[in-house]
Amino acid sequence: MSPPSRDPRRRLSLKVWPLDHVFGERLGSKLRPVISLLTDFGLGDPYVAQVKAVILSYCRDAAIIDLTHEVQAFNELQAAFILKVSAPHMPEGTIHLCVIDPGVGTRRRGIILETARGDVFIGPDTGFMAPAAEELGVKAAYVIDESKLPARRSETFHARDVFAHVAGRLALGAGPRELGERAESYSRMVLPEPRPTAEGVEAMIMHVDRFGNLITNLKPENLSSELGEELLIELPSGKLRCRLVKSYGHVPEGSPLLTVGGTGYVELSVNRGSAAERFRLKPGDRILVRRG
Repeated sequence: MSPPSRDPRRRLSLKVWPLDHVFGERLGSKLRPVISLLTDFGLGDPYVAQVKAVILSYCRDAAIIDLTHEVQAFNELQAAFILKVSAPHMPEGTIHLCVIDPGVGTRRRGIILETARGDVFIGPDTGFMAPAAEELGVKAAYVIDESKLPARRSETFHARDVFAHVAGRLALGAGPRELGERAESYSRMVLPEPRPTAEGVEAMIMHVDRFGNLITNLKPENLSSELGEELLIELPSGKLRCRLVKSYGHVPEGSPLLTVGGTGYVELSVNRGSAAERFRLKPGDRILVRRG
């Protein structure tokens, strides 16, 4: 039996999907609220999941961004640096829930920092959120009023029992003034600046990424050096020479280098290796960089 003949005039019909099917929202509608999370909880315990669960119990449409949960335990300085270099890349109006909280359960306040860009920062009032919030222009601060939230279940998990509820309420459209009292001031942390010396410039290691890159507080303008120039670096364990280069692959594999990383800050790295392991450095350690 021969197959049925096809009409040569027949055209293929393509189904056009509406944009709301593809993107999950109609053009012109309110955008999904974005909530970023920064903690020192790690991912081996259920803490992060419980924080997210509380947020989603308020707003199922919230887009939650895990900025990092691998801040060194209690390291507010590292958290402040990561938050400062990351917040400007978030969508305007992001809700930043930030918890490094060794003082949980004490008299320390919970705070909301409202910025001129429309972002808000929620967390303990210990100062580490200030550098990022001030980068976006702090407009007002509010002390969280827990009487406006569900009763706490724990004295040691305010991330879930206080701050996540605040984030959820804000995601639904509540304003900071509905959740707290206006504060005259808030705690501030000032990130350490590079320190010029007679020998060169002293820098601090602010963060070590998963590749072992040692990210410092040096900006390119702090180095009066040209690409390709050899520099002398004094470490706690000794000295080394390396070049300031455009990227990792501009030196042989296994060689040390200085480069400006994605954070905009200078980092001490090893091409296809870990500078942190080789030089045994960690956040808070200092190095001296000078011309060779």
